[in-house]
Amino acid sequence: MTGYLDWTPTPGDDFRLSALAGSHFQDVDIAGTLTLKRFLFDATKAETAGNADWVICENTSGTPIRFPSPNQTLVTATTPETYWRGGLSSWGIALAKEGHYVETLAPGASITYGNTSNAQDLSNFDVYIVDEPNILFTAAQKTAILNFVKNGGGLFMIADHTVSDRNNDGSDSPKIWNDLMTNNTVQTNPFGLTVELTNISQTTTNVLVDPTNTILNGSQGAVSKLIFHNGATIKLTPTANATAKGLIWQTGVAKTSKTKVMCASSTFFNGRVVLLTDSSPADDGTGNPSDTLYPGWTDAAGNHTRLHLNASYWLAKLQ
Repeated sequence: MTGYLDWTPTPGDDFRLSALAGSHFQDVDIAGTLTLKRFLFDATKAETAGNADWVICENTSGTPIRFPSPNQTLVTATTPETYWRGGLSSWGIALAKEGHYVETLAPGASITYGNTSNAQDLSNFDVYIVDEPNILFTAAQKTAILNFVKNGGGLFMIADHTVSDRNNDGSDSPKIWNDLMTNNTVQTNPFGLTVELTNISQTTTNVLVDPTNTILNGSQGAVSKLIFHNGATIKLTPTANATAKGLIWQTGVAKTSKTKVMCASSTFFNGRVVLLTDSSPADDGTGNPSDTLYPGWTDAAGNHTRLHLNASYWLAKLQ
């Protein structure tokens, strides 16, 4: 049975089937149980520093807000992405249109796992999306993130090129992601992925040929192209994690190469990880008007949209 909800669900609540009004969350059974997936977009790591605007919704002052406004329960199939303001609003609206729940971990919020007093604890979400962090994760935060993945969560990691420190604190996203993966108390290089300290700009069609790979050939369509406007690359280390898999490489690089990868995936115990090393493919160009944005969401003839959404659904174990 498919039903409609007239309230904004909070992850962790017992979902309630209500009157037909407002929205179209997926697959409500007669007991009122939803199969919607819950996506948490991080905004605690200076994702709006400089010209960045990697949030799904912010207020008129440019501050990311926890609950997108207007309310996501009013999103319909014809809702434009400008319904919310943020450089990732297209991503958030696309997920909401599919019936899923999105929320922002706003500045000042805590990154925890297993903390029942935190309503935004990672255990209350299926996928955690962090687009170009600009502040190092603390030891406790790294433990929380890795245990979230280890126990079945999905982590979408997005980096930018080397020397891209937007808030001038001495750490850019390649350094921050590498620090998470090499300087933690859970496992060294848990995903078998390292961000190479590179800076490339190119259009590539050097995509893994695998019809069974649902990140590249999922419900949103096939991915055949990726455009980087100053991005880093990835090194795979199968000896650290045999599941580390290259998905898209630089032009002219062999698909067996363990370096010069532009998008990769991995699994870690029960969880899943995707790493993409440029922030511009997710940028829809409609964030804070005071920023200089570089739209990529609709670039590459829709391939960027398909890549991000397919990856989101793979991470959420929907495909």
